[in-house]
Amino acid sequence: MMEHLIFASYGNDSIALIQWAHERNLPDVHVAYTDTGWAADWWPSRVAQAEAWVLSIGFVPHRITSEGMEALVARKKAWPRGGGGKFQFCTEALKKEPARAWLALHDPEGETTCLTGVRREESENRRDAPEHVIASEQHGGRELWQPLVRHTEAERDALVLKTPIPLLPFRSKECYPCVNARKSELRMLDGEARDRVYTIEARSGINSKGNARVMFSPSRHGGAVGIDAVIEDAKHNIDDLFLTSGCSSGWCGG
Repeated sequence: MMEHLIFASYGNDSIALIQWAHERNLPDVHVAYTDTGWAADWWPSRVAQAEAWVLSIGFVPHRITSEGMEALVARKKAWPRGGGGKFQFCTEALKKEPARAWLALHDPEGETTCLTGVRREESENRRDAPEHVIASEQHGGRELWQPLVRHTEAERDALVLKTPIPLLPFRSKECYPCVNARKSELRMLDGEARDRVYTIEARSGINSKGNARVMFSPSRHGGAVGIDAVIEDAKHNIDDLFLTSGCSSGWCGG
């Protein structure tokens, strides 16, 4: 049995939560990272550094694997769309489903208390996030504890700065680029990320309506079709029609 299981992206919020749990001497703490297969090229090195730190403070790290974005797009014959709703299926497929399957295998009795680093200050979507949920449907009916919900960014940062893990000036890059990427991020998209998107778009072909299967909706990016056109649009058009700044699933915190 695992008494406590922290779901971590190893972004600032989840690093802060791990430090918080360490300072309070929570017993039998495990930390699970779900590999989306869509992280920035440098993100795995941060994950490895964080897992080594997790071990050093007496917690147990775990790695959960997913099918990855390319396989997901091939299976669905479509890219996930941002903005939430039924077409933003990436979080469910690449994070939630693999994590629930892992939980069912390693905690079949549902006795583990799950923890996430969600904070109410993060976004409008999280302003009413509960600290406790006795039976979280998203976590297979297990208890959910979100002890940092009232923490400010400054309080969060203070916790991170006590650790050997660098404080980031942005959210987790476990999914990069995010389907909710703003134009400011798309303007700065690195070559490796661009190449990943371009390759999948090229392999995906067109749908039954004759439209190219591309990651970002042309209607939200000035009619731009394909990653190169989207990046070019972002360089010349600062207006974001799509105001969502990131994944708001609340699965592990940013």
